Amino acid sequence: MRIIYGINPVSEALKSHPEYFKDILIARGKGDQASEKIKKLAEQHGIKCRIVEKGEIERLAQTSHHQGVIGIIAEFKYVDIEDILESWKSSGEKAFILILDCIQDPQNLGSLIRTANAAGAHGVIIPKDRAAEVTAAVVKASAGAIEHMLISRVTNIADTILKLKEAGLWIIGIEAGGNQDIYSFDMNTDLAIVIGSEGKGIRRLVKERCDVCLSIPMKGSISSLNASVAGGIALFEVVRRRRGLPHR
Repeated sequence: MRIIYGINPVSEALKSHPEYFKDILIARGKGDQASEKIKKLAEQHGIKCRIVEKGEIERLAQTSHHQGVIGIIAEFKYVDIEDILESWKSSGEKAFILILDCIQDPQNLGSLIRTANAAGAHGVIIPKDRAAEVTAAVVKASAGAIEHMLISRVTNIADTILKLKEAGLWIIGIEAGGNQDIYSFDMNTDLAIVIGSEGKGIRRLVKERCDVCLSIPMKGSISSLNASVAGGIALFEVVRRRRGLPHR
């Protein structure tokens, strides 16, 4: 069992996977339009909503940023790499996968999943060790996008990259000091983008498995970007280039 909280995460989960829900809790006195919409959605799927004290909501969510709504649902279902590859092949599009090498901040993980969904990625790959996993905080940070994204949690990122290469993908690491910048590389191909951890970046063996490492040009006095910001820039540069827009 797991907890999700917040208006958007609970609403999106209800729309996409109502069968996962065991219970929905709404804070007493919360009668706004958003919570009423959740009640109606739940009723349509035969899911009960319980009115409880706000303190009970905070105790379960372990945060004050719950917006008065909690969903109690089944454990998150990670997928296999093959499921992500099948999603790509059945789409008729060029492959577009995001690999997160040891992202540890739940806010960054949720934000990157949200951005990957917005950019149209076919899936997100994360490691089992030394990295954040899908939790209530990650679901909240994704604003519900996590319910619409295939996420694979693998034992070894470096080995997974070899499997993606066998499927025909280019592996592109985003790293400060890369030998080429993202605006001069042809992104209009089957590819996976690799974003490294906060502070340490992409691990050595993972970097060695990348076909190329690209940098984001920096003009200010700061030499690096937050992982989720760097990921957003890279993901939407792929979108831009696939629309046929020229090199910058």
